[in-house]
Amino acid sequence: MLKQTRHIKQLIQTAGDTICPQTGKSVLPDSDIRPLMNHKRVLVVDDDPEVRRAAHQLLRRFGCDVETAHNGEECFLLSRSYHYDAVIADIRLPDFKGYEVFNQLKQIDPHVPVILMTGYGYDPGHSIVKARQAGCKSVLFKPFRVDQLVSELEKAFSSPADLAEHSG
Repeated sequence: MLKQTRHIKQLIQTAGDTICPQTGKSVLPDSDIRPLMNHKRVLVVDDDPEVRRAAHQLLRRFGCDVETAHNGEECFLLSRSYHYDAVIADIRLPDFKGYEVFNQLKQIDPHVPVILMTGYGYDPGHSIVKARQAGCKSVLFKPFRVDQLVSELEKAFSSPADLAEHSG
């Protein structure tokens, strides 16, 4: 059912994009669209609806196609059903810890960049340490700044040459 709901949502967005009047100007200011982020699919996993809503609005502003999940199970279901260019996941979900989410996502897609999030650096189970030892390259500490989020995603989406070309 979730898979069908996501498919219907995608069809509605596509239809809306095609019938939207062409005004000659983008709905988003040009300065907000980031070339390395434009049209990248990002999955945001957090049990806090405010975090999901804010991340969705912010990342859409930069040109990302964003989906959200409430917990680890939903994250894994979506990751098995769709390709994501990056996954941003909280380390304290109701059903899984950060290391478990990182590890399972890497089993589903070994190439997907996973960015873990934690509130104020709180990591009682050492999920971040374990995930870093397993290859996690990126962690955000909530509340994070917009520039930190953008920087981590652009690193995840690009080669070093791309970053040098688009910086500044």
